[in-house]
Amino acid sequence: MTLSRRALLGAALSLPLLSACGDNAAEAGGRKKVRLTYGAISVPKTRGVFEKTLKDQGIDIEWVGPFPNHAPTLQAVATDTADFSFGGSSTPADQALLSGNKLVYVAWASATPRISSILALPNSGITSVKDLAGKNVAVNKAGLGEFLLVAALEKYGVPRSSVTFTYLNPPDAAPAFGSGKVDAWGIWSGPMELAEVQYGAQRIFTDGEELDQQIDFSSYLVREDYAKKEADTIRKVIAAYKVEADWANANPAEAQKIGNAVSKYPQAVVDKLVAANVQTSWSLINDEGIKQLQAGADWLSQRKVLSDKINIADHAVKL
Repeated sequence: MTLSRRALLGAALSLPLLSACGDNAAEAGGRKKVRLTYGAISVPKTRGVFEKTLKDQGIDIEWVGPFPNHAPTLQAVATDTADFSFGGSSTPADQALLSGNKLVYVAWASATPRISSILALPNSGITSVKDLAGKNVAVNKAGLGEFLLVAALEKYGVPRSSVTFTYLNPPDAAPAFGSGKVDAWGIWSGPMELAEVQYGAQRIFTDGEELDQQIDFSSYLVREDYAKKEADTIRKVIAAYKVEADWANANPAEAQKIGNAVSKYPQAVVDKLVAANVQTSWSLINDEGIKQLQAGADWLSQRKVLSDKINIADHAVKL
């Protein structure tokens, strides 16, 4: 799922081993409390329907954030600062699991079209992936940006050793790209359209147009102990998120309008996001989700984006 949906419904540093700190889902008078992470833009948080839906089911929400991307939400969950990661990239989630964090997948989503891209500035002399040889490219480590760059270089026969991978998260990558401190940028929707409007950035490689399969998926993870104790709560939270996703799919302009009250994008950026009409399909983890996540993880581990192989079934809970 692109950031236009990730951000609306809410990649990344490899995480060190983190320890969870005990119980959560506080109960008072029979009510539950869940701590949900969110990005700078979160339609579920802003619109109010999501929170009311859960409140009517005896679940109170504490919002934890905002976070710039998925990796720090995983850290928040692993350290028991939050209960759910926010539906971000599966690539840093896989790396967090490989780093020893006791997390499990509980939901996943696929997106159509997949529009995450590698961008170049119009005066950079870069018009194709082959032009990246000898250049430096901003990507988020073990995240969607790094995967996208690896895929692009492989497809067009550009040696990885000829390109400098500059590891930056979006808040730092955007100004570095705009000022020319990096030559190109692997990024998802939201920051991508903003860079196009602000800097005249051009897409030289786009996920869905260049790759036959989806490698990186949107994902929700919780701690292993939380999944064991709070299965019913998890089902209700994910069901409420799915309702929000379905609403955003059907009402892209209204969803962007709500999100833009926070992001304050120029209207040209909002128009681009609405026109893209990215549709997401959400589900609790199931056999198909495990299969798709495993195929993506295998691709990433074979290309050393992930530090090792991972068996997704060992880190997934079907509820």
